[in-house]
Amino acid sequence: MEKIKQLLPFVIFLLTPWWLLSQGVRQAPLPPQVVEAVRKGDVTRLTPYLNDKIELVLPGESGIFSKEQAHFILKNFFADNKVSSFQVLHYGTRQSATFAIGEYKCINEHYRIYFLVKTGKENRPLIHQIRIEKQE
Repeated sequence: MEKIKQLLPFVIFLLTPWWLLSQGVRQAPLPPQVVEAVRKGDVTRLTPYLNDKIELVLPGESGIFSKEQAHFILKNFFADNKVSSFQVLHYGTRQSATFAIGEYKCINEHYRIYFLVKTGKENRPLIHQIRIEKQE
């Protein structure tokens, strides 16, 4: 019995990752490459994670756009609003999608960015919606 008590912490340590995965616990919904692309204002590195059709809501522009159109709209946003920092503040799961909320800071402005992510083709996370709202 004493040996079992000694081994118990080790067994729990080994089984915890399997148990967490079986409970549907996931990593953050935004791949690290997406976070890094936004931190650098690099739309070229962000585009592969966009769904073929994506809803964009930005100051002065909103609608459902093709991936190519979204690329140019986001490129203009990043060019007009040079990033000084970006960090993910919160993420979670809602129905069959995940979401992330981040803070995007420029020299003169602060924005809140919302990402809606769903699993797409090839079981990859794809961004279906990006909302960018100016913070007062």
